[in-house]
Amino acid sequence: MKKENKRLQFAQKIGMTILLLLLIRFMSHIPVPGVKHSMFKLAVAGKGNGYFQLYDRLTGGSFSNMTIFGAGITPYITASIVVQLLGYTSKRLNQIYHEGEYGRRHMQKMTLLISCITSVIISFTASYTLYAQGYLNGKIYILFAGLTLMIGTLILIGIGKWIELRYFKNGISLVLFINIIASMPNDVLTIISLKKWETAILIAVILITLFVLLIMELIRKEIIVRESARVDQNEEVIKHFFIPVRLNMLNVMPIIFMSTILQLVQMLSLVGIKTQIFNTSKWFVSTKPIYIIGIIVYCAGIFLFGVMYSDVAFNPFTIAIDLKKKASYIPGVRLGNDTSKFLHSAKTGMMLLDSILLTLISIVPIAITSILGLSSLTMFGTSLVIVIGVLVETAYQIKAEVYGVRQEEKQWI
Repeated sequence: MKKENKRLQFAQKIGMTILLLLLIRFMSHIPVPGVKHSMFKLAVAGKGNGYFQLYDRLTGGSFSNMTIFGAGITPYITASIVVQLLGYTSKRLNQIYHEGEYGRRHMQKMTLLISCITSVIISFTASYTLYAQGYLNGKIYILFAGLTLMIGTLILIGIGKWIELRYFKNGISLVLFINIIASMPNDVLTIISLKKWETAILIAVILITLFVLLIMELIRKEIIVRESARVDQNEEVIKHFFIPVRLNMLNVMPIIFMSTILQLVQMLSLVGIKTQIFNTSKWFVSTKPIYIIGIIVYCAGIFLFGVMYSDVAFNPFTIAIDLKKKASYIPGVRLGNDTSKFLHSAKTGMMLLDSILLTLISIVPIAITSILGLSSLTMFGTSLVIVIGVLVETAYQIKAEVYGVRQEEKQWI
């Protein structure tokens, strides 16, 4: 009976997660009231900017269709990045962060609060912009459209957090994942419709990108750590464990950060402010040298943010303190400051390579799609980084779940 219950619980986790993700896709067809949807969709497509198309891919087409999930779940992701950076730069927040379960809950509440504030700002800014550009049927719909977009974002956050609490720990990532996957069939049709040599180039780049991403996910440097545990006065047992330094320690955070910045900048173009220097569709085809500035700012932003964020993803100082508290040590390295320096040296090379690879993975698809005159493809760059990252992370969680069932039952289905 106990064996069957374990199997049933595992199946229910997967089944309920899939149902919730399908519910998101079903609800993504609910339109925002008062919007001239056909006009807005043509306007977004007509802007000819890759970042409007990218944002549309991240929302599963909800942005261009201006449905209830048009603002997407990026307010929560942005809030999460902000809170992590604040936790790193503020001593008080850093102390709270390391206060176990209490600290984790406190930071989570702060993330939710900031994401709610961000969703309100983005939603009502978007609704006012729609009205200013003539895409709303009347002034009264500014309130209705803003509330609808805000509620849609909160629903996405709620579903993502529900998945995290009850089923899998990467619920927010899975919400982003299902939206990106929903746009991939359109990309397949686009690639098939191209000339043979263009199709061959795109497929080759996609396969190379996939290979690089898988290598980044799998490569890790393992630092051996020893821990002494006294059994009695005469016997002491030394245990071993490893600190993994992953190549892809930054994940997709630097790209999402710069994408968010450029999306906010590009939103200004809807109200008439010139932002052409950051129009990605012109970076590699324009004869004006000034567009090089946009490329440099974008690449430098990803690289510099990656360097800064690496201390959030892997903080040598904090790890050194934790090891000292647990009486654990790295063989041949003194506890305290020497351990921190050793860990910092171990992660530096991985972090620099990670930042360089993420920059290339992000900029190469922009160059190819610009030269070929295509919109942003989901199967490229940022979206592909997210998809592979979520798949690998979910696979690890399922593997851990299966291992737990095997350990308890001594067998598997």
